[in-house]
Amino acid sequence: MREVLAAVGRASGSAVATVELPRRAGDPPSIVADARRIREVLDWAPRCDDLDLIASTALAWERKLAARR
Repeated sequence: MREVLAAVGRASGSAVATVELPRRAGDPPSIVADARRIREVLDWAPRCDDLDLIASTALAWERKLAARR
């Protein structure tokens, strides 16, 4: 999450305000996103795997939607 929030901050030009709290009961100790297995098994690759590009295009999409309101 920290990496995603940092990418959104870079895309928006300002840091995303966050509040870090202790883990909740039942939360996993860590989460890792790793697409190597799906790439190997299904011979699949994402069209875009650059987090900064993903964040900037998502932010542009949200801004476009907000402008319609």
